[in-house]
Amino acid sequence: MDFALTAHDQRRFTRSASAFLGAFGLDIPRHPDREGLYRLYDAFTHLPYENVSKIIASRDADNPALVTISLRTPEEVLEGYMLSRLGGTCFSLTHCLYTLLRHCGYNCRRVLGDMNHGPDIHCAVVVRTEGESYLCDAGYLLPEPIGLPLNGHTSVQGKIYRYILLAEPGEPRALSLYTEPPGGGRTRWRYRIRDSEVEDSAFEYHWKRSFTASMNSQLVLSRSSGESHVFVHKHSVRHTTASGKHNENVRGRVGASVQELFGIDAALVERAWELSERARGKHVGGFR
Repeated sequence: MDFALTAHDQRRFTRSASAFLGAFGLDIPRHPDREGLYRLYDAFTHLPYENVSKIIASRDADNPALVTISLRTPEEVLEGYMLSRLGGTCFSLTHCLYTLLRHCGYNCRRVLGDMNHGPDIHCAVVVRTEGESYLCDAGYLLPEPIGLPLNGHTSVQGKIYRYILLAEPGEPRALSLYTEPPGGGRTRWRYRIRDSEVEDSAFEYHWKRSFTASMNSQLVLSRSSGESHVFVHKHSVRHTTASGKHNENVRGRVGASVQELFGIDAALVERAWELSERARGKHVGGFR
C-alpha cells in the first residue's frame, strides 16, 4: 500500500470523512483539543472489530485456503461502516483512525504492541494534544482515550471493565494494558505497547503478516453495545455485562445473529463464515 494518498484518494477520503463525521454531528474542529479528541474517538468506537471484511477480501471463493493480501484503505473502512456497518481488524482500524485524526488536525502516531500470541501483532494510535499524550485503541475497543502515564499508572472505567495502563521501567518506553472485571476480580494483562512511532514500511509489513494469523481463518467480531460487550467467535456469542457472562451457541443462524447484534448484512457474514470454514478444511453444508 502506498500510504501517501493520491489527489483522487484524498478527495475520496475527504468525502468519506465528512460523511462519517456528519453522521455523528461532528465537523473538523477549529482547534484539535482534548474535548474534540474524546468526541471523535467516541464516534469511531461505533466501528466494530470484525474480520468479516478481511476474510471476504483475502479468501478466494475457489480456493479459500489461499490468502491474498488486501489492505483496506481508510476511505474503504469509513464507507464500509456507513454502507454496511462493517469495521475492521486492529491494523485497518488503527490506520483509519490515525488518518482521520490527522485529517482533523491532531498530532498523532501509530504504535505497535505485543500480545500473548506474539510480538508486533497489535497496534494503536497515540495522540498528543494540550501537552498530554493519549492512547486510542479502537481495535481493542477501549471506551475512551487513556492518558499515557510518565510513571505509575492511569485508568478509565468502562461500562463493564476497568482499563489500567501501566508505565514500565526501561527503554525504549513501553506501557502495558490490563483489564479488571466488574467487582474487582482478577486483573489480566492484555498487551504491551511500545511508545515509538512506526514507519509506514514497518506498519505495512506487520499488517500483511496479520493475514496469515490463525484468527483470520475463524470468524471473529466484537463490539460494545449499551451495557454489554458482545464477542462472536465462529458460532459462539458471548454477552458480558456488569453482572456476568452469558454464552450462546448460534450454529445454523450465525448470519442472522450477527446482523441483529452488529447490523452487518447476514449474507456478508454467511459468506465469510463459509470461506473461513472451507479454509480450515471444514465441510460446509449451508445455512438453515
